Amino acid sequence: MIFIRILISNDDGIQSPGIEALVKVLHKEHKVIVAAPVTQQSAMAHALTVRKRLYVEHYAPLEEKYGVEALMVSGTPTDCVKLYMEGIAKEKIDLVISGINNGSNLGTDILYSGTLGAALEGHIHGVHAIALSLDYKAELTFDFVAETFVKKMEKLMKLSDKPQLLNVNFPKKLKADYNWYWAKQGVRDYENAFIPNTDDEGKLYYWVGGEIIDTGNSADTDIELANAGNITVTPVLMNWCDFKILDNNSGKTINLE
Repeated sequence: MIFIRILISNDDGIQSPGIEALVKVLHKEHKVIVAAPVTQQSAMAHALTVRKRLYVEHYAPLEEKYGVEALMVSGTPTDCVKLYMEGIAKEKIDLVISGINNGSNLGTDILYSGTLGAALEGHIHGVHAIALSLDYKAELTFDFVAETFVKKMEKLMKLSDKPQLLNVNFPKKLKADYNWYWAKQGVRDYENAFIPNTDDEGKLYYWVGGEIIDTGNSADTDIELANAGNITVTPVLMNWCDFKILDNNSGKTINLE
């Protein structure tokens, strides 16, 4: 195993067991730094704090227990990674890991994911970045996921000769003959996603929730492969251009007459 500098973040907050599980395994062989939100920041996507102060404090529980630098930031997951890499770091980071998230990040959910947002910020800075998630209420433990992931971490980093952004998901339960699969991004929706209710003063409000709807996905998508008990790896691009349209048209005038 080679020695690398790893920045760990998440969107569940610095106190989350998913972060500690990663630190516990990784600090033995690598330089580990943690920069994570003070509080839960799920569904923040790639949000960045502006016109508001960002406060940074050391998080003693991780620093004292594992001897790592651990910083809690009063901002979003993206803030944590961007602030550390641009404003605090004295040495180059080799890998950003965001997770282990408490809940899967599959299909179209990655568009909203703060876990993916933190990893994306690392990738924007030109380094390998991995968003790592475990399905909600899983039979697997965070410690198991951390140990299993770390055994494959270097091989994942070597899948390409240039830095990649990978979205890795562990299912609720691994089937006996599970595999790691390349997986397309599927489509995930929710039934009754906005639930109406009234507060103590009788004012109407909505609560985001609902039941997951996974229909119409092909067998090679992250959703179907994870639901079948496998570990999925989805490569993600930060360039959202539709190249099917642009390949033969980029730079050409558009005739709108």
